[in-house]
Amino acid sequence: MTYIKSIWSLMLVMLMLISCDSDFESVNSNPNEPEVVSPGVLLTGATRSSMNSMVKESFLLANNIAQITAKTLRSEVDRYEWNAFTTLWLNQYDALADFADAENIASNKGDTATEAAAIIMQSWVYSSLTMAYGDIPYSEAIAGTESDNFTPAYDQQQAILDGDGGLLERLKQAEVLLDEAVSNNIEVEGDIIYNGNPSKWKKLANVLQLRILLHLSNKRDVSGDMQTILAEGDLFESNNDNATLNYLGSFPNNFPIFPFKQGDFDAIVMAKPAVNMLENYSDPRLGVYARPDNITEINTFVSAQATYSGADNGNAIGSCDKGGSRLGARYYDYPSHPSGEEQANGILTTYAEQELILAEAAFKGLIPNNTETHFKNGIVASMEYYNVSLETFGWTGVNDFYDNSGVAFDNTLNKIWEQKWIATFFHGMEPFFDVRRMVYEANNGDDFAVDAVQFLTVPCENLNSDQMPVRFLYPGNEQSLNSENYQEAVSRLGGNNQNAKMYLME
Repeated sequence: MTYIKSIWSLMLVMLMLISCDSDFESVNSNPNEPEVVSPGVLLTGATRSSMNSMVKESFLLANNIAQITAKTLRSEVDRYEWNAFTTLWLNQYDALADFADAENIASNKGDTATEAAAIIMQSWVYSSLTMAYGDIPYSEAIAGTESDNFTPAYDQQQAILDGDGGLLERLKQAEVLLDEAVSNNIEVEGDIIYNGNPSKWKKLANVLQLRILLHLSNKRDVSGDMQTILAEGDLFESNNDNATLNYLGSFPNNFPIFPFKQGDFDAIVMAKPAVNMLENYSDPRLGVYARPDNITEINTFVSAQATYSGADNGNAIGSCDKGGSRLGARYYDYPSHPSGEEQANGILTTYAEQELILAEAAFKGLIPNNTETHFKNGIVASMEYYNVSLETFGWTGVNDFYDNSGVAFDNTLNKIWEQKWIATFFHGMEPFFDVRRMVYEANNGDDFAVDAVQFLTVPCENLNSDQMPVRFLYPGNEQSLNSENYQEAVSRLGGNNQNAKMYLME
């Protein structure tokens, strides 16, 4: 973790001071090297590393937990035999240190645009970590050598999301900074998401607030907060506002799954619930998410002759279905196939997700908007984002698909959930967080029986009594390196186990 790395940094500095005389700095300083790194350099590196990590965890964890994909080997995730999934914790805390440094340096320079972008990225990462683990180090997490605190407290999830200095408050702070940046024509330095545009970052800050508020809606009335955001009007208007990272098609800036060994890629296939739903609607996104079982040439992937299959989640046992189509061409440069025309992006959030958040909020009476308008907007946006081939799947256009496939809004929450679920493929950890929230609501918070959500199934041979786990375990080194604070957090949970309910699930 970041504060552990800081211990070694501090020790190294002390050794250097002991061994060097007072003239060392003047003799060995390089006038051509900057003494303070640019906030843009830090923002670029941390953005790439955090997004890369989240893409991999989407592939290995979130998509499988959500039953969009399924593992055919090492199926502990699908079978509900969870552990700490430590790489998520370590990689994201590493990125947080650089985001925090970028924020501080930009603040000292009066660069409000880069300062705000760094705050927004921290908010996204912290929200993913607390949603995955529950209480986590937050307010003291990356103080490091500045405060000599290398054993940070675990802040409670409610405070992280919704308290003083929490993520909602920080995102509002970023908005104020971005307004100032727009007024002073300041662009975001080192921005590989929006190419420096502070107005786009303000929209992202609002969408992330909507996402958090929807997760909080089971704990408190969030209608006023949501309506205030809508009244301000700074939200995504189209896919042009999507918060995505474009990969460049060659190492080291290609889609993070591309360097995987072929066997590791083939260990994850399309899951039966997703294939069944997409085929039931003749949904053209199936031809993007998956490769046909019977076709190997890229130029004929999307064709009337294509056939697809889905595997059972938790299929380590012989009685489970281990079939399943491979993921689509944009997700892996498969050795026996020509390269796909498009490479997948790293996705933080999209216009489609925003519209389906608003559809659910409208359906629940949290905002006064028209539910179906947002619902259809979300479906259309998702189709357009993936540049689907509607005609190949038998549709004359998106309106024909919406009106005649059975996908149209039927005044049920399940229909909104279904489309949100399938549209958030590879949206970081959000597929897991959303499905967990849906299962919780469908069971009125009493238990986590998966099949209460109509489009999900109980994983084959699962090891958790048909109950979806609700959290990842804290990494083992936390118990030895930050024992007192770790024990306090575990005590609040009632144990460091996968079924211990965090604040949002209480």
